[in-house]
Amino acid sequence: MKSRLLLLLLALSLPLTACHRAEPRPFGIKLVADPAKPAEAYIEVQGLDERRLRSSTDLQGMLSVNVKDPAGSFASVPVAGQYAAAGDALRFRPAFPFDPGRSYRVTFNGLDKRLPIQETLTMPSAAPTAPTFVTHVYPSGDVIPANELRMYVEFSAPMGRRPGLDYITLLDHRGTPVVDPFLPVDGELWNGDRTRFTVFFDPGRQKRGILPNREMGASLVDGKRYTLRVSRDWPDGHGQPLRQAFERSFIVGPPDRSPLDVSSWRISPPREGSSDPLVVTFPESLDHGLLMRAVGVRQNGAPMIGDVRVDADETRWTMTPREPWRAGRYDVVALGILEDLAGNRIGRAFEIVSDDDKEEDDSVMTFIPFSLAR
Repeated sequence: MKSRLLLLLLALSLPLTACHRAEPRPFGIKLVADPAKPAEAYIEVQGLDERRLRSSTDLQGMLSVNVKDPAGSFASVPVAGQYAAAGDALRFRPAFPFDPGRSYRVTFNGLDKRLPIQETLTMPSAAPTAPTFVTHVYPSGDVIPANELRMYVEFSAPMGRRPGLDYITLLDHRGTPVVDPFLPVDGELWNGDRTRFTVFFDPGRQKRGILPNREMGASLVDGKRYTLRVSRDWPDGHGQPLRQAFERSFIVGPPDRSPLDVSSWRISPPREGSSDPLVVTFPESLDHGLLMRAVGVRQNGAPMIGDVRVDADETRWTMTPREPWRAGRYDVVALGILEDLAGNRIGRAFEIVSDDDKEEDDSVMTFIPFSLAR
């Protein structure tokens, strides 16, 4: 009697259990995109066997995504990205965001790789926005040293995630592209909002005695004129091309191999009680990006808050305080990472390598005192 009662209760419970299961989704291939966050779009194949999907060791073999080129055909090399199982779905996130308005062919080979299914999906076009443009290239001066280490390209709005060096060319005085002048950097180097891109000259070519320098020569030759060209095709954060191409010409001067000497810096103190800017003038152009974060002011050991500006071709640094200056002792503080255009630091030239340099602490600070009297 008890056995029959247990079987009856078990039979009655089965429909109740089934009612709480999630209904299986129909098979489908879709592009999941949030108009507010187009860079986070991904492709999803849903309605798969969750158990088999979870146990698969070759998710990449199940799915390939190929971009449609301007000629109307699909590229033979699949788009690079990451594959992941999410419940009953297989998701593909591209290494670089899908281009708005561009079509992609998605091929799903099935869990057993014997059932290829293809869909063509198109990334929605971005809402029209004002075209992005290059606002500035640093260094600003017309002459830079032959052993220049880096340049900065600034934009009016955030840029996309395509590799920046694909859209930057260095032309010599004849208008011929210089071969491999820049150093590719994994992940590249942008500021937080992707409006400032750092271009590194290959230090192996800029530094004497190193194999690339001996085999290829320096990227820049003293006395020659060069042009940095930024292609209009560089997609911004909305996938749109730049408003126009940009060119910045400059002349190359002699290499700079002397360390920074803070004794040559000129400090122009403000008036006590005023909110005038403190002005620090350098005898040569320093690295713009580093000047913005490696120089500051302290009062009695405490950092001062103010608005920093760099101008005069990066030979002048100013700070306007949030509160008026008070009488007392101050220090202009320079971090160990501060460099000139050729990578020379305070007390150390870029090309000098020693055991001490290998253990150098970039957080070491140099203090330059000044005082304000009542």
